[in-house]
Amino acid sequence: AKSLVIDMYSKGCNPDVVTYTAIIDGFCRVGKIDEAKKMLQQMYKHGCKPNTVTYTALLNGLCHNGKSLEARDMINVSEEHWWTPNAITYSAVMHGLRREGKLSEACDLTREMIEKGFLPNPVEINLLIQSLCRNQNVVEAKKYLEECLHKGCAVNVVNFTTVIYGFCQIGDIDAALSVLDDMYLSNKHPDAITYTTLFDALGKKGRLDEAAELIVKMLGKGLDPTPVTYRAVIHRFCQWRRVDDMMKLLEKMLARKPFKTVYNQIIEKLCDFGNLDEAEELLGKVLRTASKLDAKTCHVLMESYLTKGVAISAYKVACQMFRRNLIPDLKLCEKVSKKLVLDGMLAEADNLMLRFVERGLQQNEMHL
Repeated sequence: AKSLVIDMYSKGCNPDVVTYTAIIDGFCRVGKIDEAKKMLQQMYKHGCKPNTVTYTALLNGLCHNGKSLEARDMINVSEEHWWTPNAITYSAVMHGLRREGKLSEACDLTREMIEKGFLPNPVEINLLIQSLCRNQNVVEAKKYLEECLHKGCAVNVVNFTTVIYGFCQIGDIDAALSVLDDMYLSNKHPDAITYTTLFDALGKKGRLDEAAELIVKMLGKGLDPTPVTYRAVIHRFCQWRRVDDMMKLLEKMLARKPFKTVYNQIIEKLCDFGNLDEAEELLGKVLRTASKLDAKTCHVLMESYLTKGVAISAYKVACQMFRRNLIPDLKLCEKVSKKLVLDGMLAEADNLMLRFVERGLQQNEMHL
């Protein structure tokens, strides 16, 4: 392309700004920034004035090659070169600064952008908020969000939720709850993700009563709990061994939005935390006939009992499975049987293997 321009000059044909801009953009795309700069100088030399699109292409190239501060400086002197940055120019440089971790400069440029009447959209706002939060500058992220809101930018629930998540990540739950209050005051309605984020953070700190109130509030606003909400509720209540309170809250959630695997998740999570008695009690209430999903859950409980050295309890779970027309895993049952023998429970060990025979599975076939 550069050779073509030279050839055009040799034949007395002057390239226009569109041609130059395309070549500059091409150089930038392949990382040849110095060549792009030379082409810009060629434009001035031959009396072709670069426009905003030309400069934006060059600045975007600088930003994608780790030179966002140089791009920022070019915006500062744009008036001297008789060109005016537009929304795309500001956005390209802002994200270049953000990617390079120059977050203070990125925020300053956004403020300048807003003053010039170019309002960032919610996606652009959120990218900078995320970067600030990852850098643990959550207070600055909140300040930036408030500035955008007051300047008339289209701030949305995702932007607020990102700040809330940032405070939760650094353990400042009260600050996160304060942002939730700000959402209400700004007429931005929290969604299920917002409530779930706060619930999990409160639950992690053991503030389960407050956390449960948030979920009830969410349900009262007509929002359906998501699978992530269910997992968070199950994990945190099991973590703090408050199974009864968990079940009460889950009943309210299930009335709003049924969730097929909720009891399986509860039982498996109880096993994770070593609450095997509670897990077995719940299993007896909810075990369904011929459910492969329930079979997997039973296996988790059996493995947990074996790990704890309580083979007789694993045996009882296997018996429950047979009664529900579920076939336990053979290899797992063989482990249970061997442990029962070691524990002196020969009758139970024989009975467990006999159940397979009654189902038409001969011992020699089962080892294939």
